[in-house]
Amino acid sequence: RPGQSIELEAHARRGVGEDHAKYSPVATASYRLMPQVELLNPVYDELADDLANLYEPGVFEVVKCNSRDGAGHDRKAVVVNPYACTMSRNFMRVPELKEAVKITRVPDHFIFSIESVGALKPGVILAEALRILKMKCHNVIRMADESLEVEGLNE
Repeated sequence: RPGQSIELEAHARRGVGEDHAKYSPVATASYRLMPQVELLNPVYDELADDLANLYEPGVFEVVKCNSRDGAGHDRKAVVVNPYACTMSRNFMRVPELKEAVKITRVPDHFIFSIESVGALKPGVILAEALRILKMKCHNVIRMADESLEVEGLNE
């Protein structure tokens, strides 16, 4: 307001991401397990449209049925991009889809994402982070070996 003022005393400390995460030039870094999407039973026509467009967009594609695939059906859903799965499981509200679709995660396949807001590119950030992690692991091993030597257990 007119006539008011603020007194401010600020102290800054320069640091790097190696010292603490607050100095990291990363906006968001995250990981998730790779989704595995399977169709246990065929999904046809309107149900296929709903699955592909409403429940799991980008994961399924609706294709035309050939004569031996789906007798009496025009189109069916096929899995095209499990990476796009958000694991929402909204399809489970429909009993037919609940029985037809199985979504799990691949336990040893990670999707890692880095968003950069600083001067470094995401690939450089990942390489540097791995270098630092490797160095810290070597330090832990070295300290454990030294501790065992002091106690006379490392023979």
